[in-house]
Amino acid sequence: MSKIPSIRLLQEEKELKENSKEKIFKVVLNKCVEKIVYTNRHTDKTFIIFEVPKILIGYPSYDMKSCLLYLIQKLSGSGYLVDFIDPFYLYVDWGCGGNEKENASVYSDRRFQGKLKDKAKLIKEQFPNAHIEFVYGESSSKKEKRKK
Repeated sequence: MSKIPSIRLLQEEKELKENSKEKIFKVVLNKCVEKIVYTNRHTDKTFIIFEVPKILIGYPSYDMKSCLLYLIQKLSGSGYLVDFIDPFYLYVDWGCGGNEKENASVYSDRRFQGKLKDKAKLIKEQFPNAHIEFVYGESSSKKEKRKK
């Protein structure tokens, strides 16, 4: 009969996995931050398209969806405008003005949608084969018209 593992041992193993996962996510975040800093110093652009790596040499495989969510949370929490571009790209903009609290709530703030759409058009011109969808929430006036 096999020995039943202790709960403490299982919890320690789970904690070790979580720490390892967060360590990998921080490595990916640092790569993104390095690209932001480089772009800010050496170009006039105030945005980047960051490709989340499928694999990291020297690290175990990781869940890309969880990593994308981690990156979006950390960057938008620091005031960056962050948008997901399918399948594993992030559009990161730091030239949208305003303070960190305004930018953190960018998904509900309609003033940035025009700028995001303009930036997406520029990206579309640079990468003609890319698939970019413009999906925005309905304005309250459209919702009111539907109710009538």
